Amino acid sequence: MSLISVNEKSPIRMTMVFTDEDGLPLTPNTVDWRLDDMTNDAEVVAWTSLPGPTSTMVITVPGSNNVIDDDEHVVEKHTFGVRVDDGLAGEAYAELTYNVANLSGPVAP
Repeated sequence: MSLISVNEKSPIRMTMVFTDEDGLPLTPNTVDWRLDDMTNDAEVVAWTSLPGPTSTMVITVPGSNNVIDDDEHVVEKHTFGVRVDDGLAGEAYAELTYNVANLSGPVAP
């Protein structure tokens, strides 16, 4: 399976749909997200709470979070993480890893 790709300095929209074990819409008590640069082992955005949780939420990761940190890389992998608490079964986690494409290409030394 190939990863989703976004061009460096471009935003990416994340849609989160929360359901219970029967597939019915679930409104969690809390929703937090984070972003990590897996290629360079760096935190981009620490855990951040989203206000007013609903069963479907959309967040746009701004282009300023999708930058290439090392120009020698053709792509860098970022992981978008979500943590929810429904108040009943406890916390649940999900992650999506995507590529950030270096539009300039690797820079020769």
